[in-house]
Amino acid sequence: MDIVTLAQESSLSEIKELLSGVSVIKEYSVSIMTLGGIPSVFVNVSLDNKESWSNGIYQNSRYSQFAIHNDLKLDQISKHYLVGKHRKCKIKSTQDIVTKIQKWAEMQ
Repeated sequence: MDIVTLAQESSLSEIKELLSGVSVIKEYSVSIMTLGGIPSVFVNVSLDNKESWSNGIYQNSRYSQFAIHNDLKLDQISKHYLVGKHRKCKIKSTQDIVTKIQKWAEMQ
């Protein structure tokens, strides 16, 4: 797997489908950003229901933002102060991405 394959719509849809099955994750989004011609995949997850977010702002929930860049490493780039850190790790498949995020979420 490479970043171009991961950034295809079918892979993004698969990640969304797998995230929908994780009960501890209440809200999520998966997006792609291309800077300098190289795509990056971003996965945003919240452990709280949208209705409980103060002023409806995502960053007021227990959230974390993950990025997967050209090196195919899952990296936590932003998080709420009440949730734990996630160590950068190598990923092998879309299932691997969701599994690692799920393990992180279940430890919160």
